Amino acid sequence: MSADSKRIGLLTVGILVSGLFVALGNWQLARANEKSAALERFNSRNQSPAMNLGKLNITDMASVVGRSAFTKGGYRAGTTVLLDNQSLGGRIGYLVYTAYRIAKTDLHILVNRGWIAALPDPRRLPDLGPEPIDSAVSGRLSDPPSVGIRLRGAEIAEPMGDGVWRVQRIDFPVLAKLFELEIIGATLLLDNAMRNGFIRNWTPPGADQARHLAYAFQWFAMALAVFVISVGLFVRSKRRSQT
Repeated sequence: MSADSKRIGLLTVGILVSGLFVALGNWQLARANEKSAALERFNSRNQSPAMNLGKLNITDMASVVGRSAFTKGGYRAGTTVLLDNQSLGGRIGYLVYTAYRIAKTDLHILVNRGWIAALPDPRRLPDLGPEPIDSAVSGRLSDPPSVGIRLRGAEIAEPMGDGVWRVQRIDFPVLAKLFELEIIGATLLLDNAMRNGFIRNWTPPGADQARHLAYAFQWFAMALAVFVISVGLFVRSKRRSQT
């Protein structure tokens, strides 16, 4: 292979890598726009009256996410899910979800009862206290936290104890099959005044769009750096070959 071919090959690789970084930056920008739109919808729907979940039409859950809601019914024993890798104040922990039967229907909603710190040994289960018992719950309808790129196997529920599972993302069909329950496609952020909860420092869905903007800037900066370095090396190598 000639020197010119090597130089062109290295320059091509640099341009391809730079293009990949630009694509990743654009993806992060798209994620930021999605988060911004979700946050706007969530906040605007908070002005609507609270909904009775027992009278909810579940065919279009996306249209009601963000609204306040309430229902009577009861928590289902043995249906607690710990959503892993959830941080609060620099500490890693879990969001605790438990299935709740909606009124006298066969429908259930996952109630987000709040955040609890993980133990140093990830194999050990934090103290969740007794099974929750409440004849009524209220809160705000929300999508579960997004996970960005979905890795294969992330939906697998790992048994942690009697009636407790750990998951990497909330997958409604998977959990419905696991619990043999009909679960609607939204969660309920439990009101701070309600019992049987943990730390409830709720962050609206989409409030982390600044993080995606920061990632986008980093990818674009890396793309520019790779491009400049690749061109610079190409030019310098070509000049040396001509001397």
